[in-house]
Amino acid sequence: MNATADPPRLPGADARLRELQADVDRQLRQDAGVSRPWVHTTDGVHPVLVVGAGQAGLTLAQGLRRSGVDGVLVVDAGAAGATGSWSTYARMRTLRTPKDLRWPCWNVPASHPRQWFEAVHGTSAWAELEHFPTRAWFAFLEFYRTALRLDVAFSTSVQRVSGGHDGEPFQVALQTPRGAETVRARHVVLATGLEGSGGRRVPDVVRALPANRWAHSHDPIDFAALAGARIGVLGGGTGAFDNAATALEAGARSVEVHMRRAEMPTVSPYRWMEFAGLVEHYASFTDEQKWLFNAHLSTVDQPATQNAVWRAHALPGFSFHRGSPWHEVGWDGTQVVVRTPAGRRSFDFVIAATGVDVDLAARPELREVADAAARWSDRIDPELLARTGPTSLQDYPYLTDSFGLTGRDRRDDERLGRLHVFNHGARMSLGVLSHQVSGLSGGVERLTAGIGRALFAHRSAELLADFLAYDTPAGVLVGPRPGQRTPVGVLSGG
Repeated sequence: MNATADPPRLPGADARLRELQADVDRQLRQDAGVSRPWVHTTDGVHPVLVVGAGQAGLTLAQGLRRSGVDGVLVVDAGAAGATGSWSTYARMRTLRTPKDLRWPCWNVPASHPRQWFEAVHGTSAWAELEHFPTRAWFAFLEFYRTALRLDVAFSTSVQRVSGGHDGEPFQVALQTPRGAETVRARHVVLATGLEGSGGRRVPDVVRALPANRWAHSHDPIDFAALAGARIGVLGGGTGAFDNAATALEAGARSVEVHMRRAEMPTVSPYRWMEFAGLVEHYASFTDEQKWLFNAHLSTVDQPATQNAVWRAHALPGFSFHRGSPWHEVGWDGTQVVVRTPAGRRSFDFVIAATGVDVDLAARPELREVADAAARWSDRIDPELLARTGPTSLQDYPYLTDSFGLTGRDRRDDERLGRLHVFNHGARMSLGVLSHQVSGLSGGVERLTAGIGRALFAHRSAELLADFLAYDTPAGVLVGPRPGQRTPVGVLSGG
């Protein structure tokens, strides 16, 4: 199969999906006795609020439910059918992750991506597949949500997380389709993807342009409106090439991708990282080892995907410029003028494919807790920090083994530890266990277990009292089964 083509939907797919739904329902019933619900919404307090209904938030919600935690509230700022990166700024044609990924099925094998793909596109298409098509992946996640009947409050954004002191629940201000609301939750999980611990990184020289002359690669971009335009893209990653190709496919006159590095990286360290030992046990590194690991990763980076590079180079009007940082960017009243080491370039529109920053203080929902949360700069040896140099790493939050924030003042650890960073901000502390597909299974298992332990500890006195007071008769009748003759030689009674 062409690695960049979406496979056709086969006839009878709807009937096979109904059969797959029946399999999901049957497996859920078979698994129902694993754990009876033991945590509920009490006095209006949700045990867990999950922010984000993408792959991380949905699989976590199912894991918590399976472990007996009821009353989990999942919210997403996007509308139904338009959540997360896969339906918005993910302009690549396929995922990076190989198709044979480990997926958190939670003992429901019918909820695996392969089962959905084969039902829709057929077993032959799966055999020929190398990487999951992006649109198919989003369609699978929609099936996962609906097949498992995971409730999500869509078009609902978190405005502020506050409180939580002295063991009290967090107060979470929401903006909903009904207006402003406040809910209370004991644990809050930020399953908010790449931007969940900061925001979009945009160089100041680009941000100073008129607002209608630039965009970040994560922004919604009206590419049709750019037909006939000359476009400049700053950045050399996969997103730069995918945005360039999308613009040219929509009719742009020309697109130039400018990469600051002299050459495209030739080694992809993320491919080395895709083994269970590292994915599941990265947290066992010492702090110094974690720092050195990520310092090296930041230095070598990774190349753009081959398919993204080929896609862009196949289109007329595309050009790629290495060793081409933008020293100056300005607007002369008619066009964007960029000064590069090779001279001046002129564009009608520019795209900053420059990634994201990690900065808790930049998240409006965290403005009341961000200052109290520890960063890696608060924990790492200053000598090591000075020796290795990549200052962006020091801004990552320093997390517990269950993705919880820690306090600069350790007296804040209990409160902040119930606020879980299950997004890109977890990279330094826990590796690729949060939003990335390759580590998601290990991440949701770790986080589900961690939240379960904390909820059990919080309720331990109540649970012990319940156990000590438990006196429901088991209903055992002493003697033979009614209507059954007693064998000769068997006596009953004292």
